Amino acid sequence: MEFFNNNLEIVFAGLPVTNYRLIFTFLLAAAVTYFAIPVVIKTALKKNLVDNPNERKMHKTPIPTLGGVAIFIGILCASVIWLSYYYSLEMLLIFVSMIILFITGIVDDLTDMSALKKLAIQIFVSFIVAWCGVRIQSLGGIFGIYEIPVILQYLITIALVAGVTNAFNLIDGIDGLAGGITFINAVFLGLILLFSDKIEFAFIAFSLAGALLAFLKYNFNPAKIFMGDTGSLIIGFIMAVIGISALQCNSSILSTTTPYSPSLFILVTGIILLPVYDMLRVFFVRIVLEHKSPFAADKNHTHHLLIETKFNHKKATIVLYISNIIIIITAFFLRGFDPVFSICLLFILAVILSEGITLKRIFIAKFNEIFLSKRAKVLVRDNKYLNKIMED
Repeated sequence: MEFFNNNLEIVFAGLPVTNYRLIFTFLLAAAVTYFAIPVVIKTALKKNLVDNPNERKMHKTPIPTLGGVAIFIGILCASVIWLSYYYSLEMLLIFVSMIILFITGIVDDLTDMSALKKLAIQIFVSFIVAWCGVRIQSLGGIFGIYEIPVILQYLITIALVAGVTNAFNLIDGIDGLAGGITFINAVFLGLILLFSDKIEFAFIAFSLAGALLAFLKYNFNPAKIFMGDTGSLIIGFIMAVIGISALQCNSSILSTTTPYSPSLFILVTGIILLPVYDMLRVFFVRIVLEHKSPFAADKNHTHHLLIETKFNHKKATIVLYISNIIIIITAFFLRGFDPVFSICLLFILAVILSEGITLKRIFIAKFNEIFLSKRAKVLVRDNKYLNKIMED
């Protein structure tokens, strides 16, 4: 490690030590993932480990899955850097939790594990995270609530980690979407953690960002590989962990002097909001409107609605990237306002950006209905006219 450290000082001379280690971590995760993916693709094709198309899938041909293996390998190699400098029992247990979810994802991709079993495992690793101290210990004065009882700290943290993990898992529906959204969000959270001196979690954030940037080279439309649950569970879990860690910061970039400040709640909410809102709206449709299990597969996600409004994969993905960035930037400008007002406003913005797509879809459907109705009337009229000519 001393050899790498000495050479890194030469390559990144003039930068603070932490910065060049973060840069190296990012580049290492990206390089390992980039070179691992072709191996995974070749192996998946050879072993027929592919995602076959069906009536609810968006792709038309079998696509290799298990791209999450390459992502995890990239994060794993980069973790050698940050664990060597910031080793602690807390970090080790978080890493063990990632391994548990990684194995869960592989089993699910190969055997289609039940949703309840996956949820039970997510709750278990969420408990480990909470036990490590990465948990919501205060609401920072929102609704007049500051420190909360320990039992509630655990319950809120477990619900949040499991919920966010599922949210990022569920947006993995079209080429490049989950990877791109998570890359953007990991960079924003990584910067908050970096400037707040929570370097150990900044390393995790930038390891994830580097691995996903390389993955997008193969996953952006037209996708050559999917991440599968092997990847989506890992990225969702990491986003939840670093999101909670960001709430515990004394963030210099937000001029906050205490952890769990309202400003941090607003910004972290904005960063994870788009996937979380999409999960909540889909669960509402399934449970309340369709009276189905919340885990029943369907095509009610925002990205599905975009495809139905004649967007292709690439355009739909870019639209959601832009929507995600708009929400995050809005959160940044709202950070000094009342937190309840700001978070409500962010949810309203998410509704407008998401349901505006639904309104467009309804408008297009109504337009097509009117157009086809008029066309049918014209055909009936022409048919009557032709029949009359024939009779004459």
